[in-house]
Amino acid sequence: MRLPIGFLFLTLFLLILTPVQIYLFTRFRAYVRKRVENVRLRLMFLAFAGCFFALPFMPLVWRAYFGPYGEQRHPWLLRDLLSASSIWWVGSIGCAIVLFVYNFLPRLVPSSRRKPAAATPDPERRNFLRKGIGVAATTPFMLSGYGVLVERRRFELEHFDIGISGLSSALSQFTIAQLTDIHLGPFMPPEELARYVEAVNRLNPDVIALTGDFITSSRSEVIPCVETLAGLKARYGIFACLGNHDTFSGAADKLTELFAEKGIQMLRNDSATVEVGNSKIAILGIDDLVVGHPNLQRARSVAQKQPGEVNILLSHRPEIFPTAAREGMDLVLSGHYHGGQIKLFPEPDGLSIARFLTPYAEGLFYLPRSAGSAEGDLKVGSLFVGRGVGITAVPIRINCPPQIAHLTLKNA
Repeated sequence: MRLPIGFLFLTLFLLILTPVQIYLFTRFRAYVRKRVENVRLRLMFLAFAGCFFALPFMPLVWRAYFGPYGEQRHPWLLRDLLSASSIWWVGSIGCAIVLFVYNFLPRLVPSSRRKPAAATPDPERRNFLRKGIGVAATTPFMLSGYGVLVERRRFELEHFDIGISGLSSALSQFTIAQLTDIHLGPFMPPEELARYVEAVNRLNPDVIALTGDFITSSRSEVIPCVETLAGLKARYGIFACLGNHDTFSGAADKLTELFAEKGIQMLRNDSATVEVGNSKIAILGIDDLVVGHPNLQRARSVAQKQPGEVNILLSHRPEIFPTAAREGMDLVLSGHYHGGQIKLFPEPDGLSIARFLTPYAEGLFYLPRSAGSAEGDLKVGSLFVGRGVGITAVPIRINCPPQIAHLTLKNA
């Protein structure tokens, strides 16, 4: 039986985090025993510290008590608890690595390179090293605090050119604004989402593409999400597809109905045609690849009733790309992975957990649309995977800020 990916992540999370907290607590206890002689005061210090070392596990206790999804009690308390625990667990992992390297690296240095035992210790040098290690050990906490409190709110507007061979002049410079992975909820209130709506409208796009995960976990989040996104404006329309959170929270039908009332077309294995001058663009959308019922063939059959010069597919998950390219899609717009949320480096190919889950974590990708074509006539399909604007699991972004993507079609 295949285990759910969430269970595997939880297991990995505990296997990493538990030894880290034990190691840090052991180090702290040894430090307190060395520096604090009063037994009662020492116990108070250790009890207070124990609360911090237990902090990363508190959201798990919360979820176990109230349930992983559905209506959440005291959302402000959950938000604050998740924020504090995220700062601590990310920072503690970095801190543990620094201390572990500092304490065990000298043991790996060959004895021939060490100074003779009779050499007089240099107290200034030791003091300098201690201060340096102290700074290095606290830096991960400052970085995680920045990721939780600052970077996850500071979105970037990024522009991308999408080359399409043989593109007509009517469609050249056609623009698409993409919003994905909104996750309205405790960490994306409607007033914050309104900032993204205003930013998208300032682009004056021809089309707006919304590629799923509108809510976090509760159907009560649907109405404020739809009401806020109703403020979006695009010259030729706004189109959407469902994400996994929209589906397993049981909000798919409600989202579809309310979006339709606001003039936003939800494409559920369906297609819509946009007429631009004498040219047409077919915009297709499918359900989530894992928890939904995706049917690209059905969407294509609808699109073939009014064939478009350009075929654009909205799919929350990007793994449809090889199939979509073979089926003649010029462009696939996706999200789902949030760029990894925590990356070692800010570049699109920077190392993150998402890199171990998919070959399409973030950015632009290309595949030939028809392998049998002559090399000179080979057409290329493009995939764009957005980082999204919301967060899930942990409310943190490091080297991976929220993103509004502005795509421009150009003749390749």
